[in-house]
Amino acid sequence: MPSKIIIIAIVVLLIASFATLFVIEAKNHDYDYKKAWSVVYFENPRDESLDFAIENHEGESANYAYQIFSNDAKLIEGNIDIKAGATQKISPVLDGEKIKGTRVMIDVRYKDADYRIYKDLK
Repeated sequence: MPSKIIIIAIVVLLIASFATLFVIEAKNHDYDYKKAWSVVYFENPRDESLDFAIENHEGESANYAYQIFSNDAKLIEGNIDIKAGATQKISPVLDGEKIKGTRVMIDVRYKDADYRIYKDLK
C-alpha cells in the first residue's frame, strides 16, 4: 500500500512539473512577452529590389524614422508608425539606373536604437 502512494505521488509531481515547464516555455517563445526589440530586414536579399520590413516588438506602438542612402547620398527619408507586434513592409520607388552598381544603406531609427542594412546592387 505505501508503495502505491509513493508511485502516485511521483506521477502527480511529474505531471505538475511538466505543466509548469510547459507554461514557462510557452511564455519564452512569445516574441512580445516582457521583451522590447525591433528588427529590420530586406524582403528578398538576393534580388535587386530594396523592399524591406520593420518588425515592432517594443511592446507599444512606435514611430520609426528611416533613410535610404546610395554611396552616402540621401535618396529617401520618411517616418512610419507601426503598432505593437506588427510588421510593416516598405517598398521604396527609386530610379534603377541611378542606383545601379552602388551600395545602398537603409538606416532605421527608433529612440536610441539605430538599425542599418546594406545591399550591393549590380
